Amino acid sequence: MIEGLIPAEIRAEGAAIRATVEESSASAGRAASALRSGGVHRLYLVGNGTSLHSALAAAALHRRIATTSDPLAIALPAGEFRHYPPALGPGDALVGISASGEFRDVLAIVDELRGRIPTVGVVHVPGSTLDRTADHVVRSAGGPSRVPVMTMTFVATLAATHVLLAELLGGDRAAAVRGAVIAAADHVDAAVAAAEPRVDALAERLGGYEHVHVVGSGVAAVAALEAALKLKEIALVHAEGAESWEMATGAATIVGPGSVVVALAPHGPGREATLDVARHVSDWGARIVEVGPGERPAIAGADHLPLPTGATEDLAPLTTVAPIALLAFALARRRSVDPDRPGWVERYHRQGLRHIVGV
Repeated sequence: MIEGLIPAEIRAEGAAIRATVEESSASAGRAASALRSGGVHRLYLVGNGTSLHSALAAAALHRRIATTSDPLAIALPAGEFRHYPPALGPGDALVGISASGEFRDVLAIVDELRGRIPTVGVVHVPGSTLDRTADHVVRSAGGPSRVPVMTMTFVATLAATHVLLAELLGGDRAAAVRGAVIAAADHVDAAVAAAEPRVDALAERLGGYEHVHVVGSGVAAVAALEAALKLKEIALVHAEGAESWEMATGAATIVGPGSVVVALAPHGPGREATLDVARHVSDWGARIVEVGPGERPAIAGADHLPLPTGATEDLAPLTTVAPIALLAFALARRRSVDPDRPGWVERYHRQGLRHIVGV
């Protein structure tokens, strides 16, 4: 078993997801009922960094399920919404996502909108500013974080956001989303257990590479953004995430023998597109790490981090990021980096950003 605070939180992700679904459903139901009774038809989801990725993933899954009579969910960076606000009126509402409940742009938006449109806070820390100031609060669960890198709190706040949007849909669709999120908790447990005995050896093979590109399709493209962020935060390596078709025409221009491409390829409509672009970059000299179902990779010569066959593209941010975060931790140790106590926290504090949990 890999020792460290971050690996311990990664192993706790499945339990945090299950606890969040159980504990947040009632508050999410009350918030959704208030929004529906108020005639909300457009819902803005805002956050920063990992919380923005939660907003993007939850809004993407909502689009898969919603009909023309359901509220529209729009995900935006909190800074963009704050400084370039859209025209708002009756029928609009805001969901501010912040694990700490202290991210300054989210708090400023909620303060500005108080009394104008309904606000919902998705938050992990009880008693935080967002927890006290939003009109409605949906709290994620799983216990406090002890590290500044959001691993457990990412999946917990994402699960809470999924539950909130599911309650807006109501009925069988809400029950189906809750069931799928619970299944994703089992899948992430299995993915982490499968990755743990592999990541040290894989980190040794990847240690000399200069660039990491993470690629995925559909909602797995959001997972690629979050996985790349975890590689940067934990291992302090250059990493970027991309959507499969964008990778083929953008980042592919610089991919070569000095690059690693991580292909997030769970089952779903975009799996073949992700595998296709990964095969191309393999031909161009990049090393491939495939995160996908089964015990063997679909791409010849690729390294492999297995996923359960039931893991799907739509919930990839809950299931595929954790094994990459575990790999990032192994890379960090190889690079003599202490990711449990990263030096970059002070850079946030010097900017006046005090929202980091686990510090």
